Amino acid sequence: MVPYRRRETEMKVPDNVRLFTINEFSKICGMSRSTLIRMEECGYLTPHTTDPNSGYRYYDVVNVTEVAQYTALQTLGLSRGEIAACFTQKGNIKELINEQKGRISRMQRILEEFEIRFDKKENYSFSYIDLPETVCYCKESGTSTAEESEMVFYHIAEECILAGFHISPEPLFGTSSDDFKNGIIPSSPSVVIKNYIPVEPSDIKNPNLVHLPATRVFSLLAYGDYSIIGNICIKFWNEVEARKIRPAGPARFMGLIAPFAGRNISPTDFCYRMVVPIGEE
Repeated sequence: MVPYRRRETEMKVPDNVRLFTINEFSKICGMSRSTLIRMEECGYLTPHTTDPNSGYRYYDVVNVTEVAQYTALQTLGLSRGEIAACFTQKGNIKELINEQKGRISRMQRILEEFEIRFDKKENYSFSYIDLPETVCYCKESGTSTAEESEMVFYHIAEECILAGFHISPEPLFGTSSDDFKNGIIPSSPSVVIKNYIPVEPSDIKNPNLVHLPATRVFSLLAYGDYSIIGNICIKFWNEVEARKIRPAGPARFMGLIAPFAGRNISPTDFCYRMVVPIGEE
């Protein structure tokens, strides 16, 4: 038996407050003791009371709700430090919020693309979406068929990798000096096609790098094989005109699914997105 020692300072607890030991609190929240302590160390979680003699931590119902909020914020992909920054008002919270909005927007685009592809129906979907700021490796080319365009992108991506760049998960795309109003194949030799491979930001200097700002765009997402590409361009510009949309930049034709992105993908299972930056709606 450990002999009783009188405490120099008694821990004061209000009579109407139920406190939980760290073991009890860990079970209530479904988190390990070490995780709870790390949350405390980063400034997010403060126990209701800490015994000044033993150092034991005691938690209350407010602490339970704080951990529940922490778990909810984790679903946004925030780190422990970022969550703590939100609640201690340290760091650039505005930048953090914008980053998460961009991430959510990207997830929505990807889910929409998966949905239209796995429905396996020729389909066209119009929407307004936000595209993030993007760094691209860009080269001009002249092509005469969709298949040739596909190989152009393949070799530019290869060149991009050999130059030391890491390819971004953002979709590759092309622009045309005639905005694809006559399809994706140049209507004359004077039409300039530019091919863009999004890359991760780096310190590498290269004359082929282009920085594109974040922008809101009008979008047409479509599913089908190469035969629908001409129809995509027609439907897109007809809808732009019908909605009286004011383009604020060159249209982009995005190839979301291609053989070199997955050789097991059937040519009938491609999906594409055509977008144009817009002014004020």
